[in-house]
Amino acid sequence: MKRILFRFVVFAACIALIFGVFHAGAYICCLAEETRGAEYELPIIMYHHILKEKSKQGKFVVSPDEFEADLKYLKKNGYTAITADTLIRYHEDGEPLPDKPVMITFDDGYLSYLEYAVPLLEKYDMKAVVSIVGSYTDEYSKINDRCVSYAHLNWDDVNQLSNSTHTEIQNHTYDMHKISGGRNGCSKMRGEKMEHYQKVFTEDVKKMRDLIYQNTGKNADCFTYPFGFLCGESEEEIKKMGFKMSLSCSEGINKISRDSSLFKLERFNREHKRPVEKILEGKN
Repeated sequence: MKRILFRFVVFAACIALIFGVFHAGAYICCLAEETRGAEYELPIIMYHHILKEKSKQGKFVVSPDEFEADLKYLKKNGYTAITADTLIRYHEDGEPLPDKPVMITFDDGYLSYLEYAVPLLEKYDMKAVVSIVGSYTDEYSKINDRCVSYAHLNWDDVNQLSNSTHTEIQNHTYDMHKISGGRNGCSKMRGEKMEHYQKVFTEDVKKMRDLIYQNTGKNADCFTYPFGFLCGESEEEIKKMGFKMSLSCSEGINKISRDSSLFKLERFNREHKRPVEKILEGKN
């Protein structure tokens, strides 16, 4: 009798376990389907440099007070700052995004980001995506120049930031953040053979991707185009290299769903005297 009762208890437990797993799986599938059908508006704000000197503020330089005012506005109006990794996880795995997502991005990796932006991001519990240029980071890792007016982050800074909860490091090329020799950023030159372009472009971008991994232990899956210059060939190559999203400099609100592309996402340049509320409320 005891043996029969024991077998019955084990059988019942197994049925309960299978039933629970089935319902958990069904719940996950339903959640994934719900997120697949959802569409989010995702504004991405592009910053470069933050300085206190009024004479230096302009198209690519804002003041610390302006940046703080932007964060206050975003917080007050219910926006949640997300990273590229958050967006990729939503796109691939269906992890829901916050109701009002926004992405705060900083290009070029200026030291002023560490000096002025990070304390404010911590204060308002916001996150930013920082796209660094490898040659700049290498240069400032070799010299002891910490002048916030022009210096860039070094690799120690990048490692420190990558280990924080408020900064994500991404790829802005190793040494293609320039306009010279007929090449605009990382775009293909007129008359350039495809084989040559592929070699030059992929070697540069892969070098940068490897350096980020070596110095942070993390993969950089988002590619940020220098100056916003891009071409069909570059987009094809970054996809071959395994990048999962890219950032442009075209302006507009991105419509994001699990079926939409994460490549060539649009960003608004936040320049001096162009507060984020004007950008988001369409009062430019």
